[in-house]
Amino acid sequence: MVMRTYFKTVFRTVKNNMGRFVAITLIIALGITFITGLGTLSHKFEESLGSIYKRTDVADIIVKTESATGFSEDTKKAITENENISKSVFLTMMDGMEINEKNARIYIAPLSEMEISKIELSDGRMPENGDEILVERASEFVDEVAIGETMEIMGGEKTVVGIAGNPLILYNGGEPDQVNEENLELIVYFDSQYINLPLPTTDIYLTIDKSDKLSYFSDEYIDEVDKTVSILEENAEEDLHFLTLEENKSYALAKSYAEKIDVITLIFPIFFVAVAALVVLTTMTRLIEEERSAIGCYQTLGYGDARIAFKYIGFSLFCSILGSAIGFAIGVVYLPYSIYPAFRIMFFMSEMVSSINPVMGIIAIISMIAVVNIVTAVLIKKEMEGQPANLLRPKSPKAGRVIFLEKIPFIWKHLSFRYKSTFRNIFRYVKHLLMTIVSVAGSTAIIVAGLGLYDISNSDTLETDMSYIGNSLSLISFVVIIFAIVLCLLVIFNLTNMNIGERKRELATLKVLGYYDWEVSGYIFREIFISSFFGIIFGIPAGYGITAFIFGYMDFGSVKDVNWYSYLAAALIVIALILIVDIIMHFKIKKIDMTSSLKTVE
Repeated sequence: MVMRTYFKTVFRTVKNNMGRFVAITLIIALGITFITGLGTLSHKFEESLGSIYKRTDVADIIVKTESATGFSEDTKKAITENENISKSVFLTMMDGMEINEKNARIYIAPLSEMEISKIELSDGRMPENGDEILVERASEFVDEVAIGETMEIMGGEKTVVGIAGNPLILYNGGEPDQVNEENLELIVYFDSQYINLPLPTTDIYLTIDKSDKLSYFSDEYIDEVDKTVSILEENAEEDLHFLTLEENKSYALAKSYAEKIDVITLIFPIFFVAVAALVVLTTMTRLIEEERSAIGCYQTLGYGDARIAFKYIGFSLFCSILGSAIGFAIGVVYLPYSIYPAFRIMFFMSEMVSSINPVMGIIAIISMIAVVNIVTAVLIKKEMEGQPANLLRPKSPKAGRVIFLEKIPFIWKHLSFRYKSTFRNIFRYVKHLLMTIVSVAGSTAIIVAGLGLYDISNSDTLETDMSYIGNSLSLISFVVIIFAIVLCLLVIFNLTNMNIGERKRELATLKVLGYYDWEVSGYIFREIFISSFFGIIFGIPAGYGITAFIFGYMDFGSVKDVNWYSYLAAALIVIALILIVDIIMHFKIKKIDMTSSLKTVE
């Protein structure tokens, strides 16, 4: 019977604090969604590109020679018969060509039997004679060529019969000509089996023996390739150049891009977790303070500290587990799909792979659950240290005192009574004020950082390759901004809701005294707005610092390029969120029942 009554009180606590329960759950869900979704982005990006590399069996090593006559037969044999090499392909590549007044590259390779870096058709068919060619798909600098178009190449007229995709050219921003270092405008492919001319072998594509599960972007893969290159270099008898994927422009930019995503997914979540933990601290502090009499009652009835603590730890544990489960599911399943199109701005991507990397999400969940429940345990332990007799009495209101503004007569004497009352209430509970300021400042700082990242991503000062990275990151920065705004909205809603819940007696008293509903609402909203305004003031410079920190680690952009109006926009966004919350909560204040709210709590 006693246990049943105890559990009824536990569920009643949840029911009576449903607004707080929902707010904490949503804030945790939002943070876990953000961290999990962003945390798996670079994995999905690399694995999606890696799926192209695996499907086409991309060359692990490309060997080039400076000899005008190409590779000798002995050198070919020495390279391809090395025990570390699994497959090899010989081809001819010519740069510095001009075709139809375009800077062009020509590949002559066994297209129909290409075992390495297989050319994939996006349209048309493979060449069936020496007068037919493929052209590379169009990108930023490579011009679009229609099937059926003809062009004068190698002393004859050739017809385009197919559009090709080369796995070594996945970057949309162009491929450099190795002779004049200008961007290529046309890339042409001949099938070597239909070319009867004696052409030198200029390139040898090689693949090494490696596990099918080895990621092309892993350190293990790079180490395996480097070891093989070292062996080949030791045995080389002529001046050869060994190129790995690290020297491939598409691969190098993809790796750099993934690293920038990793910086974003590492730094932003730290601040998300910090703000969420602070909100939980604020919420649970006020909940436990309100439950002082219940705690004293439990102690009087002989309940042990562990059982009493479980009531409140269970509350926060349920919030954190439910919020984490919701956030993890959304973050893993939906968020990556909304951001994945950003990758196609910069690269020729395949469909997004289904595999995930849950490490960041799991770490975030463990951290969030640990922080939330440790905070709750510390707060309840501190409250239970009081004597039951003292806990059963309502906490005496904190005595008013002279505030700083009262010492400035020029300002104080010009304030109306309502504003004098507002400032006195704000500074009476300094701890609550500081929690509000820091919570709003943290949310504002994340909005500023998101807007700053968006500005840099769309800056005209970036070089060509960096501008592609910027355009691709702009969608990620937009997601950061949206999540930061929602976080800020939840923070302000939670703080306002708690203030209203704690001060129903005051608000009911004002109603009894004849104040209009909008005047009663203003009593709370002025305090929230002024406290939040201080949060905005501190949040903007904090956001500047976070933005500079992120750009420093990304080695991308400069905080000087952030538009001045982005800081203003962040402040206006937070103010707009305050107004939205005020409108919503005004209806809650109107519904306050004067009779029940003014009942004695003794």
